Amino acid sequence: MVFLFRSSSWLSSTRWVAAALLTTGFTGHAQSPSCPAIPAHDATPAETAYGDGRYTDAETAYQQALAQNPANPEASAGLVRSLLHQGKVAQAATQANANLATNPHAGVALVALAEVQLRQGEPWAAGKTLDAAATANPCNARLHYVRSRVLRIDSMYASERKQLQTAYDMDPADPDIQHAFLSIVSPAHDIEGIHESLATMKDMEPEARLKAETTLKSMLPLLSENSQTCQVLPAAPSATLSLQPTFADVKHIDGYRLDSEFSKSKGKLILDTAASGLFISKTLADLNGYHQGPTDPPGTVRVDSVRVGPLEFRDCLVGVSDSAFAGKADGFIGGDMFAQWLVTLDFRLARLNLSPLPAQTALLPGDRLAAPELAGFAPVYRRRQYLLVPLAFGNNTRKLFILATGMRFSAMTPDAAHSLSKITVNFTNSEQTAQGGKVNFYREIFDMQVGNLPQIHQGHILEFDPTAVNRSAGFQIAGMLGLDVLQPLKLQLDYRDGLVKFEAPQEGSAPSTKETTIASGTSPASDSSATPACAGADNTPRSLDETIEAKVTGILDAGHLKPGKEIFVEVAYGYAYPGCRLDEHAILYGHVISASPAKNSGQSELELLFDHGDCAGKAKKELTLRLIGLIGPRDDSTRHMHEELPSEVGGVRNISSTVDNLVNANDEDLNPGGRLHTVQPGIVVRMPDVKLEPEGGPNCSAKITRANHSVQFGVGSELILTMLGVK
Repeated sequence: MVFLFRSSSWLSSTRWVAAALLTTGFTGHAQSPSCPAIPAHDATPAETAYGDGRYTDAETAYQQALAQNPANPEASAGLVRSLLHQGKVAQAATQANANLATNPHAGVALVALAEVQLRQGEPWAAGKTLDAAATANPCNARLHYVRSRVLRIDSMYASERKQLQTAYDMDPADPDIQHAFLSIVSPAHDIEGIHESLATMKDMEPEARLKAETTLKSMLPLLSENSQTCQVLPAAPSATLSLQPTFADVKHIDGYRLDSEFSKSKGKLILDTAASGLFISKTLADLNGYHQGPTDPPGTVRVDSVRVGPLEFRDCLVGVSDSAFAGKADGFIGGDMFAQWLVTLDFRLARLNLSPLPAQTALLPGDRLAAPELAGFAPVYRRRQYLLVPLAFGNNTRKLFILATGMRFSAMTPDAAHSLSKITVNFTNSEQTAQGGKVNFYREIFDMQVGNLPQIHQGHILEFDPTAVNRSAGFQIAGMLGLDVLQPLKLQLDYRDGLVKFEAPQEGSAPSTKETTIASGTSPASDSSATPACAGADNTPRSLDETIEAKVTGILDAGHLKPGKEIFVEVAYGYAYPGCRLDEHAILYGHVISASPAKNSGQSELELLFDHGDCAGKAKKELTLRLIGLIGPRDDSTRHMHEELPSEVGGVRNISSTVDNLVNANDEDLNPGGRLHTVQPGIVVRMPDVKLEPEGGPNCSAKITRANHSVQFGVGSELILTMLGVK
C-alpha cells in the first residue's frame, strides 16, 4: 500500500517546449468570470504565513485575529485551513462547527465546513454543504476550489477544470487556488496549444515534433488521478492473466499472485488493488542487478522492462523491501498498473481479464462516461491508486473503504468501528501471528451494504492504524475491504471513470424450475429416475476457499434414519457468501430424503439434502447447498500450523502479511492428481467402500452408498459443501 511517485520538478523542464510552441500564435483559454474578481489588498500576517506554507505561524496569527474579533468568519475559516494543513483534523472540525454556529448563513463558514468534511472522508457530505454555500454566496472563490477537489476524486475531470478556472478568475492570489490552477488548468491549456500547433506546423523538424509530442504525453497524467510509475508497451487491447492463489492454510486463500518476468529471472507478484506500481524484494532486485537512479527516491530502483503475460512495462520506478513478502511472493503489483483497461477479477476462475474501455475521443480527460457498456457499474471515488467504495452501514451512515485484494481480512479504524458498534468494553479479541506478535479483531458483527449486493453481516474485522493510508490518500479512510468480502465476488474495475461492478457468483444463472425444498416431517417421492437437472451439477474441481467444511457432532446411521428427519452439522471454519455469513460453529440443517441399511443387495443408501443455515443475524435462513465431499474422522496428529512472515514495505506495514494463518487446518488431498487446494466433487477420504454422488438422489440431493455395511458417520466426520445460493 505504498504510493510511488516521480518528482514534480519534471513539469518545469517540459514547459519550455510548450512555451516555444505557444509563441506561434495560440492565445490560451482565459474566460470572463461571471463573478467580480477579489480586489487586491495588503495581506494580513496570517495570510502571509499561510501563503509561505508556515501553517503553524498562520494558526497562531489567525487565533490572534479571532481573539480580537471572535465572530470573524474569514479568520475562523483561515484557522480551519491552517489546522487541516497540519493534519489537525479534529481541531479543524471543532473550529468549523463553531464558525458555522456563530455565522450560520455565511458562505465562507459553510465552505470551511465542506473542506473539513472532505478531509474526514465524506465527499458526499461536502457536496451538500457546498450546495448550501452556493446558495449563500456563489461568488466565493474557495467554494469553486473545494468543489473542484470533490469533482476530481469523482472522476469528473472536465468539470474540475471548469471549477478551478472560475476560482482562479475570482481570486488568483489564493495560494491553494493558484497552486491547483498551475498544476491542472495551466497544463491543460498547454496541451491544447501544443496539439493545435502540431496540427498546423507541417514542416516541423522530426526531432522537435517528437520532443513536443513527448511533452504533451508527459503532462496528460496531471489532468486525472494517476499513480503510474511505468510505461505500458505495447498497449495490448486485451489480455487474460492467470491468478495463482496463495493459502494461509489448507482452507483459506490470503492472496493471488501474477507471474512476471524481469531481465534475469522470473517473479511472483501479489495482486493488490490497494497498492501502487511495483514493489519487489531486495533479493530479486540484487539478482537482476537493479540499482537506484541518481534522481530517484531512496528505497527504489530503476527497471528497464517487466513482462506480465503479453504486457510489457518499461522504465519503471520500483520500490524495494528488505522484508519477506507473504506467501513466499517476490513482491506485489498494484491494480493501478492495469488502469488503462477494464479490469475483471474473476476469483472463481482464478483469472484477471483485461479488455478495452469504452472509447473516449477528447484530447483531455473528461467527465465520467455514461457508456452502455458500463451499465450496472456503480460510481466510486478514486484517489491515486485507491478505489474508494462508500459502504452503507446498519446505523444509516456511510464510510469510505478501500478495495484491497492483497489482504486476507477486511480492516476498520478504531474510530469507525466504535461509531458503529454498541459494544463498550472488551471491544476486541487478540490473536497470535506467526511471528509471535498479536493483532486485534473486533468482536462486533457489522451490517454493511456493498454496491447492489445483499446486505453483508461481516465479523472478524481487523483493527488497523490508518495513518499511512490517510497520508497517501489525503483524507481519512474508514477501512479496507479484503478477500474475506471480495473473494466470493467477481469484480469489474474501471479506474479511468471511477466505476466498479460487483457480481455475486451465481448472478444471471437461471435456477432449476424443478428444485424442491423438503420440509421436516414430509416424505417426498423417491423415484430416482425423475431426478431433475441440477443448477450445481458441475464436476469441475472447486477451490477450497469456495467450500464449507462442516463437522458431524453425533452419529448418523442409515439404518436408524427415516425420510424427512432433520439433521444438522456444525461449520468448522467461517465462510462468507453474499447474503449469508456462516461463522465458526454455525449450524447447517438438512433432511433425510431416503435411507436404507444394507440388506440382500449388500448395499446401504443414504440421500441427504441441506437447505438451511444459521447465517449471522438470521437463524435458519433458506439456502441452496450441495454436498460434494466426505471425510472420515481425523487423526489429530496430522494437524499443524502453516506459518508466514509478516513484512514491512517501505516503512508501511503490509496488513495482508501481518495477519498470518490464524487457523489450524488439516492437509488433505481432496483432488488426487489435480491441482492442490481444490476439491473434486464426489471425493471420499478415509471411508472405505463409500461412494458419493453429489446430485445422485431425488431433488438434487446427495446420494451416499456403501457396500456390505450401513452408511454411517461418526463424531469427527466432516462434510464438504458448496453454497449455490441464498433465498
